Amino acid sequence: MIENMKSSSRNIQLASPDDHHRWRFVTNHAHVLETIATNPTSRLRDIAYTVGITERTAAQIVNDLVDAGYLTKFRDGRRNRYDIHEELPLRHPRHRHHTVGQLIRFLEAPRQPQAPRTGRGRAAE
Repeated sequence: MIENMKSSSRNIQLASPDDHHRWRFVTNHAHVLETIATNPTSRLRDIAYTVGITERTAAQIVNDLVDAGYLTKFRDGRRNRYDIHEELPLRHPRHRHHTVGQLIRFLEAPRQPQAPRTGRGRAAE
């Protein structure tokens, strides 16, 4: 039993909020889109910093999004400007009924205050 508790506490530690690199629910591609939606003239350096990736990875993701038609890149003086095609569907067949714009709005949504928990789980709902 003690061994199970030790194993269980290790799993909890792995799921700590500070563990940024194991895995995430939202991909870096989605984070890059949201960052560009917030500032369409973002530099790759700024995108990389905001998302927590390298500048090279940010450039590869932007190129992926341009190649797939989700972004159009324009030269604006010495900077790039990006237009997002929000009307396009998400790529996964299970989510094609949602658009890129819906994903961006979801990611940009302000945090909602959480209702107090009753401790009875979903059965209480």
